[in-house]
Amino acid sequence: MADVVDTKSIQKVSLEHLESLDAANQVPEVLRQYSEADLKQLEKKLVRKIDLRTLPILIVLFLLNILDRNAIANARLGGLEASLGIDDVQYQTAVMVLWAGYISMMVPSNMLLSVFKPRLYLPTVVIIWGIVSGSTGFVQNYSGLVALRFLVGVTEAPYFPGCIFLLSCWYTRAELPGRIAIFYSGYTLSSAFGGLIAAGIVDGMEGLGGYPSWRWIFILEGAITIVVAFLGYVLLPDYPSNTSWLSAEETALAQWRLNRENDGQIDEAKDSVFSGFKAAVTDAKVYLLVLIQTAAVVSMSFTYFFPSIVQTLGYPRVETLLLTAPPYFLAFLFSVTNSWHSGRTGEHCFHIVCACLLSAVGQIISMSTHNTGARYFAMFLQATGAFSAFQLILSWVSATVQRPKAKRAVALALATAVSNATNIATAYLYPARTAPLYRMGCIVLTVALLTCAAAALCLRFWLKKLNRKADQSTGFEGVGGGAGLTFRYVL
Repeated sequence: MADVVDTKSIQKVSLEHLESLDAANQVPEVLRQYSEADLKQLEKKLVRKIDLRTLPILIVLFLLNILDRNAIANARLGGLEASLGIDDVQYQTAVMVLWAGYISMMVPSNMLLSVFKPRLYLPTVVIIWGIVSGSTGFVQNYSGLVALRFLVGVTEAPYFPGCIFLLSCWYTRAELPGRIAIFYSGYTLSSAFGGLIAAGIVDGMEGLGGYPSWRWIFILEGAITIVVAFLGYVLLPDYPSNTSWLSAEETALAQWRLNRENDGQIDEAKDSVFSGFKAAVTDAKVYLLVLIQTAAVVSMSFTYFFPSIVQTLGYPRVETLLLTAPPYFLAFLFSVTNSWHSGRTGEHCFHIVCACLLSAVGQIISMSTHNTGARYFAMFLQATGAFSAFQLILSWVSATVQRPKAKRAVALALATAVSNATNIATAYLYPARTAPLYRMGCIVLTVALLTCAAAALCLRFWLKKLNRKADQSTGFEGVGGGAGLTFRYVL
């Protein structure tokens, strides 16, 4: 009969699988002197060490990354358009062209990063973008502005996907969502502090040195970026196999704890960058992940016009810049909490779906009323939901395309590059003529949020089906503890 279980076949497959798991779980020789309790304590100390050495500098540099990228939005309120004699469409083009440069370098950069040392590679690109961004404060015409904004995109492109990839090389699937949330807090905090810093510059530096205040926004933020970047050469790690400030025991432990998560498949395997590219583009799951992340990026496109959107509430420019901060502070708190809970429960999909729906409600309110209080409340919902959903998607990509390293690097960069390509179009979603409700932008972003939620549910269904097949192949379906006997996708 077709539905009769072949017991001998199941036993054979299960035995082979258990043997591979035994090899994966075998303690490295340098660690065999330690008891299980000692190993857990060593692992706890290792994770804390990586946290303290890596996360603070990555967060600060990411904060500066977003400050430099979004400086143009704050500079607009400082008189950029009037100084350069550009109109609304030309301003939107200057916003858009950054993304043309940005997407061109993401995949090639992460392919190289899977081979080169992050400790040298990442700080170097930070210094270069700081120089380019700071130079924007000296442009004299529209052509110069467009050229430098394009170069800012090219030079900033390696950092964000590179950092997500680096984190995925050090943290387990349970640890990664929380760390990405903490790292991505640099975005929300930067968006908040960017308005506060710009308010101080616009209010206190107008005419200093003969320059309008908008020029000082670029110059000061670019200079700070260059100085801080040098700390990265000292603090950042490379990979678990070749980080100089780890002991032999820590090096072995850092690699072993990740290898156990994927049936012993070694993350440090020296796959070529091209084999990693081929593995990524032939995995159908990558394309659904790209769709989810693309919809999430579209849902955040209001941020590049946020000062102008807030200005429609009717307050002076300094007060407007100050009012941009509170929604981002709430988004920071909610995002960290949501990601922490996602990591603790091991669930991604519904945390993403709920965040998308929250932001969609904000978009609907924003385009439906002229009431000042209601519209400002809607801005809190927009930011809170969109930022939280996006950062959870990043960890879901890493958890789904777990190993090997080269494949994961390309998958992360591909998802980031394709999703950010949408910024070329969304740069034109908020023309001044559609103020104050900006209904065109709100409608597009609402559709994107609902698409993101629906695609996340589809991916969950797909991964759950693959998990069930994995259980069946080993003959442990329905057996208590069976989930730990093979690699399982995070839902």
